[in-house]
Amino acid sequence: MATEMQLRKLDKAFSHLDADGSGFVERQDLNNLGVRLLANFGTAHDAPKAQRIAEDFALFWQELAKALDVDQDERLTRQEWRQGMTSAFVHGDAFDRSFRPGALAVLRLADTDDDGRVSRDEFAAMQRAFGTPAGEINLAFDRLDADEDGYLTIDELMVGVRQFYIGADETAPGNWFFGTV
Repeated sequence: MATEMQLRKLDKAFSHLDADGSGFVERQDLNNLGVRLLANFGTAHDAPKAQRIAEDFALFWQELAKALDVDQDERLTRQEWRQGMTSAFVHGDAFDRSFRPGALAVLRLADTDDDGRVSRDEFAAMQRAFGTPAGEINLAFDRLDADEDGYLTIDELMVGVRQFYIGADETAPGNWFFGTV
């Protein structure tokens, strides 16, 4: 069973993917997120980082469909998302196997100079692709930037991603990854 906070975070994640408001998450929604990310960073579709995003998002969709698509209609309802993410990712071991690679590819794309850190501007470009409200992007960055150095390392961000998507600790900074929940 997921906590209320975990369900709110899962609902927010569902909304990030269901950017067209159809009420479903489909393979095309992940493709569209990839396109938005590449556009926000000015990355060509044939660049190595773009190919990594495409490959890892395809793997993630396969895992999502296998674990969550109960009626096998190749689209996920909010209920399928909640139940499946809870069993496979929150309580199961699918996060590291199928979610982490795609998240890591996104974070590496955001690290435009490949220095292992994401600046506030890079973080904002990434967040805009996910549809995070502008007023919440700086709030999220500040919550995640525990040492207040103006950067988030890829490792710090991965901890935040894990806390957001599967964490139960209501005080974890990663709960703020996409702003208020």
